[in-house]
This record gives sequence, C-alpha cells and structure tokens, in this order.
Amino acid sequence: MFRFHTLLRPAVIGLACAATAACATSRTAQEQEMADAMEARGSIVPAGQAERQAIRTQDLLTQAAFWAEQHDLSPGDREAAVEFVRVLRTLGNNARAAEVARQSMALFPDDADLLYLYGIAQTTLGRGGAAIEPLSRARAARPGDWRIINALGVAYEVAGLTDEARSRFREALAIAPGEAAILSNLALSYAMGGQAEQAETMLREAIARPGAGAQVRQNLALVIALQGRFDEAERLARTDVSTETAEANMAYVRSMLTTQRRWDALRGDGAR
Repeated sequence: MFRFHTLLRPAVIGLACAATAACATSRTAQEQEMADAMEARGSIVPAGQAERQAIRTQDLLTQAAFWAEQHDLSPGDREAAVEFVRVLRTLGNNARAAEVARQSMALFPDDADLLYLYGIAQTTLGRGGAAIEPLSRARAARPGDWRIINALGVAYEVAGLTDEARSRFREALAIAPGEAAILSNLALSYAMGGQAEQAETMLREAIARPGAGAQVRQNLALVIALQGRFDEAERLARTDVSTETAEANMAYVRSMLTTQRRWDALRGDGAR
C-alpha cells in the first residue's frame, strides 16, 4: 500500500515485466527473438560510445535487448553490466536485476553502482536484510551520495530495523535538505510506527518540494485515510489514479483500521 522511494526511480511497504535475460539459457521466447535479431545484424564487437549513447534514447525493451547483447558479449564490460541491471530495474524485473548485479560483482566487487543496484533490487524484492551489506559498502565507497544512504534507510526499514532506518534518512537529509524522496521515506517510517499525524506533516512538506509527484501524493492520501479522513484522502488519491483504484485503496485502509493487525499488515506488504 505504501511505497518507499529508492531513487533509481523513486521506488508498497515496504519500498521499484518483460526484460532480456543475462544469458541465453534463461531467455523468454520474446527475449530470445530480440537477441536473435541483434545477432542477425552481425554485431560481433562491443558497440562504440556513440551507439551506446544513442541507445539510451530508445524504448526500454530495445535498451534491454542492446545491453543484454553487450553484456553477453563481454561479461567484463562494466558499463554494459550497470546499464543492463539499471534497465532491468526500470522494467520491474528486480529478480533478474539482482542476479545480473550479483554475477557482475564477482568481477567488480567494490563498484558502488553495482552494489547500489543490487541492494535496491534486493530491497524491492522484500529482502531488506540482504540489501544492508551491499548498500553499506556502496555508502562507504561513495559517502556523499544521498541516494545510496536513502536506499540503505529503506533496506533497514524493510528489515524491521526502524531506528537504524531513521538514522540513515536523517543522514541523507543532512546531505540533501528537503529532498522529497527522503522526507517521504522518513514519513512512511513514522506512519508504520503508528504516528500518522507526524507522517502527514512530513509528507505535506515533501509534496511542496521540487521533484515530488504522484508517489508522494498517494502516500499522503493513505496517511490521511489512516486518520479516518476518507473523503479528503480519496479526493487526493484521484489526482493520480482512477476512481476505482482510489476507492479500492480507501477500502483497504478501512479494513486495516478494523483489525488489530493494521500496522503489522502495512509493514508486511513487502517491497516493490
């Protein structure tokens, strides 16, 4: 129901498809067809920088096929590995992204980008505990990167380590004051701890910041609903989703409020 921001793209709590595979043996029929088309064009050497730059303007499936080919051609190509994992993540294939990142980390064990991407893929799969170590290493390698610290906070929250999570979110805010994604994550931590009023204050601050969008508004709508203001929450939710979806979200929150397990249920939604 709630959605954390990890910021590869701003990522229910917990924390987000077709995509090409890391190797031919695990490709789907569609992926194999795209790979065969690439092979038929006669690409036998890694693409040059001009071609690599141009591919970033193409649709995601075309990008995925391209970077899969480049990665298959040369597993030691760091750029291809990072871009392949990044596109897989964007497409929502976090399991494949985690697999490719893990394999690539055998060659680049201290690469901050791969550690970060692997960590947020694991977190989005609901494996916050498994994400803490790689994200901590990424933070050590790039200590001033608020996105990594923010992602580490989400991993701690998904792992149920709320104090550590809030410490990381505050650390990230010290680097990027007022950043909407961090404020939203900190607010959700308070919401899941039963402090909906404090969460609402933070989310209203977040929504006023540059870069805030639909995800922050939906989280704010749900926090308002948790306080029993369903009409107000539904009006806000309809800004970004259909009336049917907004009504379904409100019905879900109503059901949570009628059980003793409401916060446990919200905490247990997993990461996407």
